[in-house]
Amino acid sequence: MVSTTSTTQRPAAKATTWTPARKRRLLKAVAMAFMLAYAVITLFPFYVLFIRTFVSTKESVNLHLWIPRQEDVSLDAEVGNLSVQYNLDLRKVKEDLGIKGYVNPRDSLRKVAEKNNIPSERMQEYFAGFGTFNGWITLLNNPAFWQSLVRTVVVTVASIVGLCFLSILTGAGLAGLRRRYQMTIYNIYLLQMVIPTIMIIIPQFLMVQGLQGLIPGADRPGTARWVVQLTFLILIFIKGGALSTMVFTTAINQVPPELEESAYLDGASRWQYIWRILFPLLKVPIATVSVIMLPVFWNAFLEPFVYLDTANTTMLPLIANYSGAYAVNYQIIYTGVFVSVVPLLLVYVLLRKLFIRSVMAGAIKG
Repeated sequence: MVSTTSTTQRPAAKATTWTPARKRRLLKAVAMAFMLAYAVITLFPFYVLFIRTFVSTKESVNLHLWIPRQEDVSLDAEVGNLSVQYNLDLRKVKEDLGIKGYVNPRDSLRKVAEKNNIPSERMQEYFAGFGTFNGWITLLNNPAFWQSLVRTVVVTVASIVGLCFLSILTGAGLAGLRRRYQMTIYNIYLLQMVIPTIMIIIPQFLMVQGLQGLIPGADRPGTARWVVQLTFLILIFIKGGALSTMVFTTAINQVPPELEESAYLDGASRWQYIWRILFPLLKVPIATVSVIMLPVFWNAFLEPFVYLDTANTTMLPLIANYSGAYAVNYQIIYTGVFVSVVPLLLVYVLLRKLFIRSVMAGAIKG
């Protein structure tokens, strides 16, 4: 007897059809995933920097993705050592703990607690907070930090305003490059872009010192000396900016010459033409130069470190002072760096619409 087996044929799988709508959704999902990954990679260093402000110097070599739990303060630790480590004011410590008598800096916390009938748990709890928030407490309670912040804001704003103003005047004089000397001056400006600042720091320092010696009161500590130093620092920042001169010269070259001629025919002077016509037309270049130079002036370290006194310095040199020859308080340094970054982020967040509108206006005009 012959047996026959029947085979059942399965229907072929339906082929996936990639419609234009499905392709667009896939590409959109890929683009969103890429932008999300890019945003995480961009913001991750700022997050780590923020967490570092709560990490003690002892743990600064380790990577922490969250605020670590601080170890309990040893009751055998000396009060003087803790006051130096956490930059504490012993008078305030005595006031907070209700201690009325004299505290020997070489006494341990246990001995101080026994003398003044303070529970050991309260003593440890009081000093535990300084380990986590030491950077913020030290920095924000330091009057020199707030003074350096004000000086940094003044120098940055004055430098950006002065640089844009002088660069617009220079660009108006060089626009067109119709004469040979104009091209020579323009090339000299561009030559500065290839000369490192460190190469001219010594002759520039000697020149500044010589000019400051001609001003009465600049050779003695005081307000007059500080004002003179900050003024010269601003002049150093706004002198002959190659990038800003190139940007404004190129932008003014695109202004139709007929506009200038019509202004002169209407009786406008050279200054009136620059102030009332050129300045309003240069909003996009002004925004561009401001965005580029803002972090340069804000994060300047070499010039303030060289030309300003220690008591008259800006933020970054002040933060660097917490790095000593024998000890470095990384927690305060991380906190200072984070605080110095926050104003730049706030400026971008508050003025981002202005920047985008300026760029879009330039694109439409182009």
